[in-house]
Amino acid sequence: MQQTGKRVVLGRNKGYLSVAGPQYRFIIFLLIVLGVFTLLLKVFQKLAEFVDFPVFLPIALVTLLVFIGIIGAAYSHTIVGPLLRIRRTLQQLAEGEMSMNLRLRETDDPMLKEIAREISALCEHSRNSSAVLRESLRDLFKDVVVLQEMIRLDAPKSDIEKHLNELHKRQDEMEKMIKSLCKV
Repeated sequence: MQQTGKRVVLGRNKGYLSVAGPQYRFIIFLLIVLGVFTLLLKVFQKLAEFVDFPVFLPIALVTLLVFIGIIGAAYSHTIVGPLLRIRRTLQQLAEGEMSMNLRLRETDDPMLKEIAREISALCEHSRNSSAVLRESLRDLFKDVVVLQEMIRLDAPKSDIEKHLNELHKRQDEMEKMIKSLCKV
């Protein structure tokens, strides 16, 4: 077994247990279900010795299938529900909606809660960047209006060039900001 940080890799770098925590929890869950299933099977086997009628085996199998169905639904609820909320949030984010904040239940899978925290941080970063960009654009437009007014009033060429240089600096800052937003 090779260990790299939190990632555990079994086999020749195939990554069978690439996210060990959630996978181990699921394996333990399956072992517990198998143990309870075996226990129920033994109980039904003992009951079969005392009760002798032909429908006993189908009743036992249906009971076991219902047990597995209920346990499977309860466990998958902690995974499927959060995945649906994460997907919906990502769709809203892709559509430009940045005001949402993704929260999961305390009982949801811990790994999915980490993903939800990262998505919430991404939304917060997008909101902040968008606000800063809007503010910079507003200032830039105000400066363009001032420049137009200076030209209209026949201001000295040196003042116009100075103001134009400031506008170019602000334009460069905004381009850097836009590039940094695109990297996110």
